Amino acid sequence: MNYRSWKHILKLIVSSLYLFYNKIILAGFRKNIFLFVCLLIFTSASSLKAQQDTLSLRADLRQQLNAAKAKINAQPAQAIILFEQIAKQSEAEKEYTIYCESIKQIAIQKIGMGNFNEARDYLSKAYLIAESQQLFGFKADFAYLTGTVFYSQGNLSSAIQKFLEALRYYEPNKLLIGSLSAYTSIAEVYSRQNNFSKAIEYNLKALKLFEQTNDRFRQLNIFEQVGSIYYRQNNITKAKEYYSKALALYKDLGNRAGEAATLISLANLDADQQHFEQAVVRYKRAITIATGLNALPLQVQGLNKLAKCHLNMKDYEAASAEYRQSIIYAKQSGLNIELDEAYNGLSEIYKSLNDLGKSKIFRALSSEIKDSLFNDSLMKKTLDIQQEYETEKLVYETEKKQDQIELYKKDDEVKELELKQTTQVKNFFITLSVLLVLLVIIFSYFISQNRKINKALTQGLTDLGEKNKENEIQKDQLTQLNQVKDRFFSIISHDLRNNLTTMKLYFDLISHKEFNPESHSSLGKQVASSVQNTIDLLENLLVWASAQIKGVSINAADLSLYALAEENCQLLNSMAFHKQIQLTNQVDEDTHVYGDINMLNLVLRNLLSNALKFTSDGGSVNIISEDEESYIKISVIDNGVGIAKEKISILFTEHSNSSTKGTGNEKGTGLGLMLCKEFVEKNGGEIWVESEEGKGSSFCFTLPKKGG
Repeated sequence: MNYRSWKHILKLIVSSLYLFYNKIILAGFRKNIFLFVCLLIFTSASSLKAQQDTLSLRADLRQQLNAAKAKINAQPAQAIILFEQIAKQSEAEKEYTIYCESIKQIAIQKIGMGNFNEARDYLSKAYLIAESQQLFGFKADFAYLTGTVFYSQGNLSSAIQKFLEALRYYEPNKLLIGSLSAYTSIAEVYSRQNNFSKAIEYNLKALKLFEQTNDRFRQLNIFEQVGSIYYRQNNITKAKEYYSKALALYKDLGNRAGEAATLISLANLDADQQHFEQAVVRYKRAITIATGLNALPLQVQGLNKLAKCHLNMKDYEAASAEYRQSIIYAKQSGLNIELDEAYNGLSEIYKSLNDLGKSKIFRALSSEIKDSLFNDSLMKKTLDIQQEYETEKLVYETEKKQDQIELYKKDDEVKELELKQTTQVKNFFITLSVLLVLLVIIFSYFISQNRKINKALTQGLTDLGEKNKENEIQKDQLTQLNQVKDRFFSIISHDLRNNLTTMKLYFDLISHKEFNPESHSSLGKQVASSVQNTIDLLENLLVWASAQIKGVSINAADLSLYALAEENCQLLNSMAFHKQIQLTNQVDEDTHVYGDINMLNLVLRNLLSNALKFTSDGGSVNIISEDEESYIKISVIDNGVGIAKEKISILFTEHSNSSTKGTGNEKGTGLGLMLCKEFVEKNGGEIWVESEEGKGSSFCFTLPKKGG
């Protein structure tokens, strides 16, 4: 029994004696002595029993904890169940040290099995409890394990933050094993981010720490960490020495997961030395062990390395199968870094087989993973755009304030001049009787001065007016640029992202091993439509943005309308063929117009494309021309779905226009008709639509004849 227990019992005895004494005074010794002696004995016994129960419970929980640890290597699933029971009981009994130790073991096992989200849930709760109970050692351990989860899921910035948090406790408290683990983990993160100077810095710290404690700390994880350090320094001999020591200890302890991880490390060394056959044997042993333990991260890591080894041996079939199995496991566990490695490997395989199409597909999937992991450049561009806008706004406000200051200065000058004039007039009247002869001269002088002042004031006001006009023009330009930016980002964030998402889903589907092309024959048509719409969107978007920001110059010339119509019909023939639509050019062959060829091509292409989109399968689209007195009328006529009356009035409006899906679920760009109206008017014509809902539409526009 410890000192605190005896102190508590002594207090109870003293309290009981005090009550006993008071009772004697009030009722007499003989009457109450037996009662208070019994009370004293009962109180002492109760306290002793409570202390013994607490110690017994703690010892029992500690015994259960040790029993669970003994099952980690042989029966990991059973060990997790026991740890969860101990954690629940210890939390209820407020035995927080045992609770934290149990959660730590659960998190380690969950991480090893690839259940990262479950591990993070356990660690988040335990971290708060450790912090509230001031168990700073466990708090640091939980931070380190959380960093391991973030690293495994590809969240490198959060991982390094947690590793550094753990290191801030390990270093000052001289916890060498924890410090060594944190150093090597931080070095690994920096290495992944290609920050090699930082990676080398923390690797050297870890190596120095190990060398300082070489005689005192020969624990298992030291061997692994030091082997990793020597491996990064390309010291293969030393790395093999320490990995081999770790492997021997893992075998002695019966730790199958550690054995598998170390086998992968040794196989990596063999592969680096081009001993591929020996590396394959070790990789397969490691994968077999990991499969038996259901340790998905080890399985994925082993499969990726084995596939790379087969790739170097030019066994492309085996490598492809291993990479594809790795992708399945990596997606299940959210192992984004390993998923990127598998996609890269498949890209290299198909590149070696000269199948550049599939190689490009897997390279794109890899790039998508990288974009999700390292999105700093995109964020920086976004911030740069926002900063540029804010800077322009600040410049405008500054110039406006400067103009106000200048105006105030002019007002002060006017007041000063008025005051000066009043003083001079006063002096003039004082000296009038004495200097009558000089009156004319002085009067003329003041008139001359006043004229100069008035002229200067007039010029100043004129300059201020011009500056105000310039400021208004700049304000209008900034407003217009802001509207262009908002429209530009709106289209990119909605229409372009939807098309790319459709294509991504299709590529994910066809890359799946269970994909059956025959049962998804319509998907190719949908993706082709999505690709065509993306091309149309980008073309219209670039032309529109250029017209809005820089303006468009017109290079008018004599053009054959029949040739222009025929060229655009041929361009859209494939689209008409897919929907079995009869696309006919009925323009007279000798019809000529006067206009810009690039603008007219865009107008015809957009009108014909829209007509095909909104015409049902088996319909017809015709383009005809009519010769008027001084212009040519061109009409694109379809028998499609038509347009509602309430929409016709806003069809060519810039801010109200929005894209509508066609009869084949095609997506419009939302810019085509707006560009058509602008370009037709720039070429001296007009554009309008005649439509009846359910019966079709006729989009008509006029262009001048040659020299018109």
